[in-house]
Amino acid sequence: MLEQAVASIQSFISNINLERKLLLLCLPALGVGCGLYSWLLHPLLCGRLRHVPGPWQSNCSSLFLAFHEIAYRRNDKIAQWHKQYGPVVRIAPNEVSVASLQDTREVYGSRHRWPKSGYFDNFMEYGARSVFATRSYEAHQAKRRLTSSFYQASNIYRFPELERHIQERSLAALHHVQQNLGQETDVYSLADWYALDNITFLVLGPEHCTRCINQDCYERRLLQDLKYQQFAGPLRIRFPQTLKYASRFLAKCSRRQFGFLVADNELASWCQSRFHNAIDDPRLTRTHSLLRHLCDSEAATDESGPGLDKKTIDLQYIAAEVLDNINAAEATVAVTATYLVWRLTESPHWQRRIRGELSRLPVQKDGALAFAHIDHHVPSLEACLREVYRLHPASSGRAERVVPPGGRVMSGFYLPENTIVTASVKALHHDENVYPDSNLFAPERWLEIDEQAWKLRDAQLIPFGHGARICLGKALATMEIKLFVAALYRKYETIKTSSLSAESMRQCSTHDAVPEGLKCMVRFQLVEHPSDSISASV
Repeated sequence: MLEQAVASIQSFISNINLERKLLLLCLPALGVGCGLYSWLLHPLLCGRLRHVPGPWQSNCSSLFLAFHEIAYRRNDKIAQWHKQYGPVVRIAPNEVSVASLQDTREVYGSRHRWPKSGYFDNFMEYGARSVFATRSYEAHQAKRRLTSSFYQASNIYRFPELERHIQERSLAALHHVQQNLGQETDVYSLADWYALDNITFLVLGPEHCTRCINQDCYERRLLQDLKYQQFAGPLRIRFPQTLKYASRFLAKCSRRQFGFLVADNELASWCQSRFHNAIDDPRLTRTHSLLRHLCDSEAATDESGPGLDKKTIDLQYIAAEVLDNINAAEATVAVTATYLVWRLTESPHWQRRIRGELSRLPVQKDGALAFAHIDHHVPSLEACLREVYRLHPASSGRAERVVPPGGRVMSGFYLPENTIVTASVKALHHDENVYPDSNLFAPERWLEIDEQAWKLRDAQLIPFGHGARICLGKALATMEIKLFVAALYRKYETIKTSSLSAESMRQCSTHDAVPEGLKCMVRFQLVEHPSDSISASV
């Protein structure tokens, strides 16, 4: 009896152990099953954008898009998806890209007032929001009114001191080229210095602007570090706090190797110092600068009346606006001018055409050409610039907006409220129905064309954005780039070097859309008889 009882107890214990083992084996399988359901099956079957076409991975996680961001291929990949799936593409579980002009107008137009997404929180400076970082439509329009009149073409093009300064900087760039004639010149760096000299003149005034072209200086190193920091941008957006502390730690460990990771902080400190020096300068009231304009506008809205009483002015907001304007304007002009020089270097016949048209213009006493003459009488330069705007827009491609309450229908697909929507500028600029052979650099598409087709192409050319939130700096950028190119190509030609290639100039999907090699090395050569370019270009 005793032996039977012991055997029964042992059998019972062994059954319990077996059940435990089975349970332990089932728990991981159950966990895997729950994970697969929550991460894969539930999004595929019940995702809020499951009805919108797109790669199936984008319905499950934003990590699929993040991979292409870290590879700096975001814009290229989204344009590729539009070719595959159509004008509306799901690119993340709560994010959609559109690629039709009608949808673009809906998203960015003033009628429906779509707010910006949380992406723009990453661009606050000094604890304040510039126009660019302001999310709500109403607040954005209120701030925009403070600067819009200042940047209007009618103001920029009729500001003789500004044109004279840009011409002087163009001649300084030409002098730099002449000093290094026969050697390789990095046009990207030269355009960087040129753009910073110009925007600081306009924003801070003549007494507080930079002179980067003339001599080696701290600002040159800062600009170089900012370019390298572009490649940390995707991590900054995805993991802002982690990258913030990691960057500070690495920069302390080795300033030489990792200092570029804190370049944005250095720019903010540098700009803040310049800002305070300028605003404390009694000569500020005599300048035609953005800083003076903002101070006057802010003071005018206060009950105390106009003036520069710093007690009544929101200095943090103005400082943030100044920093944003300097940063954005410098990067846009530098990238666009660089790609224009590269495309002209690859197409010598367009160099000759531009030089031929420039040779017909009257020369001013200082040796420069008037912008009005260049703008109206050099159609080849205008056509080439438009092609560069089309092929190489100097923007991140992340002009994110949030669908307002009630949802919206885009090209037949319903998008629920709070969905993030962006327009794919690259897809719009490569629409074969509007731009045949869209991958080619073909400036003639803007010259040999009827009026109706030109209007269609012009409407879909949106490198500066669209609608109520279009970039205010278009007129300034156009003046800078045309005067820069006119100064360089009037008597010189650019020749390709061994280090310049399509691979090194591949445009990356970073915030400023920089070339992958961060350089554009060309060789300048004097043209013996520039007037011969007229007949040579025919």
